[in-house]
Amino acid sequence: MFSGVRSLGYIFIGSDKHIFYFGPDIEPVATARPGDIIHFETMDCFANQIRSEAQLITQIDLSKANPATGPVFIEGADRGDVLKVEILDIKTSDKGIVAIAPGFGFLGDKVKEPRTKICDIRENYVYFTGKGFAHFVEIKLPYRPMIGVIGVASDEKIPCVIPGRHGGNMDTKLITKGTTVYLPVLKRGGLLAIGDLHAVMGDGEVCVTGCEVSGEVLVRVDLIEDNPTPWPILETDDAYYIVVSRENINDALYEATDLAVKVLAHSLALSWDEAYMFASMAVDIQISQIVNAVKTIRARIPKEYTTATKLMEALKQ
Repeated sequence: MFSGVRSLGYIFIGSDKHIFYFGPDIEPVATARPGDIIHFETMDCFANQIRSEAQLITQIDLSKANPATGPVFIEGADRGDVLKVEILDIKTSDKGIVAIAPGFGFLGDKVKEPRTKICDIRENYVYFTGKGFAHFVEIKLPYRPMIGVIGVASDEKIPCVIPGRHGGNMDTKLITKGTTVYLPVLKRGGLLAIGDLHAVMGDGEVCVTGCEVSGEVLVRVDLIEDNPTPWPILETDDAYYIVVSRENINDALYEATDLAVKVLAHSLALSWDEAYMFASMAVDIQISQIVNAVKTIRARIPKEYTTATKLMEALKQ
């Protein structure tokens, strides 16, 4: 699906090579070197078990949720390093799935029965067809493909549906083409795996699914040695984001805010009090997802006020 990229340092990983958890014992399916380009083929979050609107999430094997293609061993990566993953491109299938069921999602207590909807994806739009007052309506949303699951081996066995310090199911819509993801290396080789693509997703992912799709992801990997970070970091054109996942959303909000203030104090040579006041004007605290057992939020710091080097120096202290 991607053209013009097959060259020395290009690695393809098919979707048949996948994991359902991150942990200390996952085995690599390929090896890459810093600077290599890796092409991941991915299944959707249901492991391609749903093919029609007649199939419901209550009828499938949810132990196969969120398969992540990989993992890939990165030469030279060791604990305390940071794995730098540049998202070069994302392509998805031309149909996506949105599903609800009682007990699933933020308003799962209000859902009376499970439902599945298939959305067409064409001409850079996702088409959602719904039943209006007297007729069917078709609503289109801009096509904004993103990665739900991206992570590395963790110290303990963590299902791919759960986010954490290793990354995992962060369901953060900013993890898209052009974004760089920095992941803390917790095990030798890093062991990178990717899955759970969405054609479009809103912050919060409130019903428990975005527009779930299979697809392909192209990334370039690199290493930053001996510079540990406590949580994943995202870099976009205009900002850095500290991504924190905790069972209690208030704990996640507190920790992300605390780290953002620490970064500003270090980057701008401010006292803690001054950095705290400045953060209230400059830092945005945003929600990524609220439907997982572990919630994910992010602290946005504009690039005017820090650099990747200063940010990681602050988080390392």
